Amino acid sequence: MSDEESLNLEDVGAGADEVDVERRKGGFIPSFLIKILKYAAIALAFIILGVTTTVVTYRLISKGRQGPEIGPVSPNYQARAEPYMYDDSIESIRGVTADEVPAIFSLKVSLGYEEGNNKIAFELNARRREIQNIIFLYISQKQREELRPDYYQQLQDELRNQINQVMKEGKIKQVVFSEFVVTQ
Repeated sequence: MSDEESLNLEDVGAGADEVDVERRKGGFIPSFLIKILKYAAIALAFIILGVTTTVVTYRLISKGRQGPEIGPVSPNYQARAEPYMYDDSIESIRGVTADEVPAIFSLKVSLGYEEGNNKIAFELNARRREIQNIIFLYISQKQREELRPDYYQQLQDELRNQINQVMKEGKIKQVVFSEFVVTQ
């Protein structure tokens, strides 16, 4: 070989392999990841802008407005009780009052209890005659004047208390007269 033909490495430029390596290197984060981060940043900016606009608009609209005031509760308002199940298995009860000249009474009673409480329903059925006797004895001890419609609520409350004293599985909630007649 001759001196002219000897290759000088300094004169030779970089080859195709070396250029690709430099082009691919680009940086620490790959280019596709940069694109994903760029789109995520744009989406986040739109969300922040939307929320900010909504909050500012809401505050401008509701500025100076007060929430609805709760009016005073009427003294006539009473909360409504849940409906009860009623047991009508007690037969009509007839008897006489404790007056000197006794009056004759006849009444039909329904017993109200919480809906879905089967234990009370079974116990009411089992104690039907006992409850009928409690009602008969209680009303028989009253005078005719005490059996007027003015006293119905008091009679119902007292009967409920007496019946609940014999109940074991639960308590009845209401005693209702479906028929109540007092004659001379």
